[in-house]
Amino acid sequence: MRPGPRSRILTRRALGGWLASLAAAAGLRPAAAEAAAQAPLPGESVLGDPGLREAALRGVARRLGCADPLAAAEARATLGRLAGTDPEAACLVRIYRAFDAPSATVWQADGAGVATDTLALLHAAIRDCRPVAFGYTDLAGARTHRRVRPLALAYPPQGMKLLAWCETRQASRQFFVRAISGPQLCAGGFRADRLGLLQILAAEA
Repeated sequence: MRPGPRSRILTRRALGGWLASLAAAAGLRPAAAEAAAQAPLPGESVLGDPGLREAALRGVARRLGCADPLAAAEARATLGRLAGTDPEAACLVRIYRAFDAPSATVWQADGAGVATDTLALLHAAIRDCRPVAFGYTDLAGARTHRRVRPLALAYPPQGMKLLAWCETRQASRQFFVRAISGPQLCAGGFRADRLGLLQILAAEA
């Protein structure tokens, strides 16, 4: 039977178009936003372009707290669908919702003090599920050496953070990116463990 006009069934193109609008709102050029409607969606390798996928997921996270109750409800419904079709994406939405500041101006100001090569290495490690080792200076000035499994970058008001599973402490940890020094990619990978680690982080968030 064909669903009626008010059906809540989400078609591939409908979700693609909605995520494309979020990507456009996030500042992607129209051609990239239009491509989102044609890209594979949850269950079909969500938004195959990693950058476009991340922009769309952060857009869903922002809409969860939107002043427009209908937009917020739509975002919650999308999050519920992602939980069933792409659990990793659903975890990331919850993490971005918990950590990201509402204003991009905070991110830009904090990023000014972070080396571009450090950020490039962290982005690559997150994408490729590669462990990273680095020196870290905490807020009390104590310096330690950590080896972590990087899961996401977040942008809270206090400053840009790396969210990771710390192999040294055997627990989820947050690291100010500006306090990281000498980061290095390590051998091995943790792709098979990534979803479980994201679920732990999302539950704690």
